Parts: sequence; structure tokens; C-alpha cells
Amino acid sequence: MTHELLKSNLTQRILSALFLAGITIVSLFHGSPLFEALLFIVFMLLIFELKRLPFKGQGSFFVALYLIISFLSVYWLFYTNPGLILFLFCIVWSSDIGGYCAGKFFGGPKALSKVSPNKTWAGVLGACFLTFFVITLFLDSPSLWPSGVFLYGEYFSPLDSWKLAKNVHFYLIPLPLVLSLTFSLLSQIGDFLESYIKRRLSIKDTGSLIPGHGGLFDRLDGLIFVAPIFALVINYL
Repeated sequence: MTHELLKSNLTQRILSALFLAGITIVSLFHGSPLFEALLFIVFMLLIFELKRLPFKGQGSFFVALYLIISFLSVYWLFYTNPGLILFLFCIVWSSDIGGYCAGKFFGGPKALSKVSPNKTWAGVLGACFLTFFVITLFLDSPSLWPSGVFLYGEYFSPLDSWKLAKNVHFYLIPLPLVLSLTFSLLSQIGDFLESYIKRRLSIKDTGSLIPGHGGLFDRLDGLIFVAPIFALVINYL
């Protein structure tokens, strides 16, 4: 029974993730106004979900404020270069998938058991490994990215040149791989932060909208946390 339940839950997670990823990629490649419409719908659903959470005091206000900043960051990235959004999504999705699969398969010591009892160090490493692998695989396939990966509409392949945005040179590891590992870790921090908030609120999931995942916050926690930081780094570069 437990095995069948786990299998069923895993199937739900996979189907839900594929459906959501499909909608996101189609809207991103279609561009304006479809992507903005999707962004607005997701934002309103998250606000509705937030209003139903049992926050006390000003907790919901600060979460809503960061949510607004996060969505404005995604909006800015989209208009700066849609390829940046795909780059960020690939990092977060790879981190989620790698962390979940490695944690389930290998198990092992817990990373922060008091914050999130299900997350292991194997999951942390698995998230970083899959992110590194996916970004390495895609970097030499510019046709997969809308308008290129970097700013100014210019694409730089790590196999052809070490030259990156604004003539920054990395002679050991290309900048995209450095960014992918850094933001994979930051995405996982977002997961831990949401787990901490849920434990403080004594809830298991933020909602039940997405089968196998729970609520939208459960699915987008890493992206929400990391998007403003990613936008700041891209703006600096």
C-alpha cells in the first residue's frame, strides 16, 4: 500500500511538473502578451493562496512584498532577454528534480532536520549535479534558447570562446556554470525557507492546487526566492 501510494504520488508530481513546464515554455516562446498573462494569473493565485495561510501579525505582508518584488524581477528579465528567463527556469527546475530524485534514491543524513525533515545532503548535491549537467548540455545549443542566453542579444558558447558579457573572462569555468551552481544553492535555500515558514505555521502544504506538489508556493518557492537576486546579478553584469 505504501509503495503504491508513493508510486501514485510520484506519478502525480511528474505529470503536474510536465504540464506546468509545458505551459511556461509555450508562453515564453510565444512571448508577449501570453507570458505576461500567465505571469499575472500565477501572481493572483499566489496572493489568493497567501491570504488563506494562517499568518499572524505582519508575516503575510512581508511575504506579499517579496512576492511582488520577485514577479517584477521576472517581468524585467523577460523584457531584458527572454533567454534569461529560460536560463533561470532551467536552473530552478533542474535543482528541484535533482534534489528530489537524489534525496529519494540515496537518502542519508538530513541537511537541516529541524527546518525540513525530508531534505538530505544527497538531495543538495543531486540538485547541484543535475543543474550543472543540464546547463552544460544546453550551453552549446543556442537554437534552444530564445534570443540567446546573455544580455545584449549575444550568445557565447563555452566551447568556442571564454568571452562573456561585457568582456568578462573566466579561464577555468564559464560564467553560466558558476551562476548555475550558485543559483541552484540559492534555490534550495528558498525551499528551506518555505519549509521553515510552514513549520512555524504548523501546515504541511500551502494549498492543494497542484496534484503531488501541494500549493503554488510549494512548487515555486525556489523561483520566488531566487528571481530578485538573479535579476540583480544580471543587471550588475
